[in-house]
Amino acid sequence: MIKVSATKLRNNLFEYLNKVANGETIIIQRNNQEVARLVSAPIADWRENMKVQPKLLVSPEEIIKPLEDIWEGYI
Repeated sequence: MIKVSATKLRNNLFEYLNKVANGETIIIQRNNQEVARLVSAPIADWRENMKVQPKLLVSPEEIIKPLEDIWEGYI
């Protein structure tokens, strides 16, 4: 954990952002009082959070089969 003043953070923002991206926590202080913390954002893969697996109720061949009765009026 790194403690830094708001002024020092502002002057070296990209340096501290790189540290946060590498997993470091930055405590931002104003008048020697903690006012905020910078922590890295969790990397979430939405695919891992899928609870429901989609299922086809018809065969794949039936999905791409033309609907002849609908097209009869247009042919």
